[in-house]
Amino acid sequence: MSLFTRYVALDDIQIRSGGDGRTVEAYATVWDTPAEVADQHGHYREQISPMAFAKTLAERAGQIGVFYNHGRSIDGFPSDTFSMPLGTPLEIRPDSKGLLTVTRYNKTPLADQVLESIANGDIKGQSFSGMMVKSTPQAPPRRGYARSRYDGSLPLVTRTEIALREYGPTPFPAYEGAEVLGVRAQSFLATLLAKSGEDRLSFLQNYSAGTPLEPSASTTPDGAGDLIEEPREHSARSLQQRIRAARIIRQME
Repeated sequence: MSLFTRYVALDDIQIRSGGDGRTVEAYATVWDTPAEVADQHGHYREQISPMAFAKTLAERAGQIGVFYNHGRSIDGFPSDTFSMPLGTPLEIRPDSKGLLTVTRYNKTPLADQVLESIANGDIKGQSFSGMMVKSTPQAPPRRGYARSRYDGSLPLVTRTEIALREYGPTPFPAYEGAEVLGVRAQSFLATLLAKSGEDRLSFLQNYSAGTPLEPSASTTPDGAGDLIEEPREHSARSLQQRIRAARIIRQME
């Protein structure tokens, strides 16, 4: 088994009234939603079964961490700053859509920066890493997955058991369907009192119709990106893996 990382696009962010703005609800993944993958196992489509996290949540729910960008820099190298826990999972549970996470963010400069970026829409991705324990089919063919020579279709791989290691926000969204459900922000009254004049009037008018505090509808991004895999170890990808992935991607373009 190897360590996999999957990135999930946040197609909506809602800032809710109530709370102090440090509790974030977001999906770590969505069920039965095939996404195109190009990694050292080949070129294929991947989907996650609704039961994929049942065993790991039953056995080690209290051992799952929350990190920004998997504790890595934008270039993929280990980061001392990002390796500090970003927050504490309050709830991780499967629902009809996907794996819902509720996270209490720490009172640290890093957590403050990430929360502000989420609220501003600058961070639009969530991701998780873990071990793919069981799949259907269980293992790729000897030469890796590839398009069918007959109709050009990609094989479908269903992940049926995943040992979840950690999750968190990422600046690289790539998987359609998951969303941040809300950042529980300041109370409505506190938000209102912080405004004055025309800003307060505009806030009240927008709030009655569905505001940034309580949007009346969510938006969905156009198209689905690729699921991207991180290296087996917590280090840079081997040169051979990078070359193979680059060749696969060039064939996809």
